[in-house]
Amino acid sequence: MRSLLPALLLALCAAGASAQEARPFPDLEFAGAEGGAVRLSQLKGNVVLVNVWATWCGPCRLELPVVQRMYDRYSDRNFVVVAVNIDADRKRIEPFMKRYNISLPIYYASPEDAGQMTALGIPSTFLIGPDRTLLDNQVGYSAEVEGKWKQIIERHLKATRKTGR
Repeated sequence: MRSLLPALLLALCAAGASAQEARPFPDLEFAGAEGGAVRLSQLKGNVVLVNVWATWCGPCRLELPVVQRMYDRYSDRNFVVVAVNIDADRKRIEPFMKRYNISLPIYYASPEDAGQMTALGIPSTFLIGPDRTLLDNQVGYSAEVEGKWKQIIERHLKATRKTGR
């Protein structure tokens, strides 16, 4: 499997670059907890929030309800959440989801991809635009993240609607 870190670093740098210089976010594939898989290129045309988390992560417990609210608020408007769990023991996930009232679709990354996406820590969240360019990335939890994400998502959902998508 090709190395993801250089592609992620390029994508992170592209977030600060002009739209003409922006590169697409790496075309990762995630296995679904309910079977099947999703590849980011299949989601082109949508605003995508990729959130990498674990049940044992305290900041993840604070951020997942925010991710859930984004999912509840925008999932009917060309917005997709890919919640990527990195727990070694997947039996912990369902009880955790019930306890925290989380109903997000859960995915898993390959160990190589998961390790590189979480190199700076977890939770790691990537907001990807309809053209697959990185709009924002957040490592760790911040109380201000919900307002920031709403602004970014709404700006890009409006742009998508204006173009007829």
